[in-house]
Amino acid sequence: MRTTLFSYLMILSMFAFQVHAQDVNGQLNTATSSYASGDLENARFSLQEALNGVNQAIGQDILNLLPPTLGGMDVVSGNDNVTGTNMGFAGLYVNRDYQKDTIRDASLEIISDSPMLATVNSILTMSAMFSSDPNQKRIKVGSYKALMTKSEFNDDVSYEIQMPFGNSMMTFKTNGIGDEAEVTGLMNSLPIADIVKLAQ
Repeated sequence: MRTTLFSYLMILSMFAFQVHAQDVNGQLNTATSSYASGDLENARFSLQEALNGVNQAIGQDILNLLPPTLGGMDVVSGNDNVTGTNMGFAGLYVNRDYQKDTIRDASLEIISDSPMLATVNSILTMSAMFSSDPNQKRIKVGSYKALMTKSEFNDDVSYEIQMPFGNSMMTFKTNGIGDEAEVTGLMNSLPIADIVKLAQ
């Protein structure tokens, strides 16, 4: 366990100089002193806080990659969300919303260790599952397999594309866009490869 903690310290220290989301260096110093004094519980907590800071910095870098407009929709100012924790565990969470008036909107979400990861991966690998739901289909986003789900309520059409990569899930949702080809085109217009590289 001591070897593992030391390895985390070394890896995080390489990223600390790039991070402004919180005081990663301070957390690493606390972890080091706690570790030296034998307070492993506090050392672990400080390491988790430092990792949260690194995840926040990665999340901000991902937001910086995303375009300010998408298919005529503008970024919803103030809705960008970067959180270094995911349900109490260290993890990456990024969200951006786009909207055009109240007619159409889209959102992109990236979450590590998503609870939907295993389910979507299973659906993508079992072709027999698709014969039972005409509103679901497998698509390609860049070089990745993804699950597209269409929902209709009255005259409203929405799409959700779930793309697993590594231990993370990228989810792209649209409302008010009825053309499936336009939805897939919007997602494919995003810098998917660069996002994946940062998030992994």
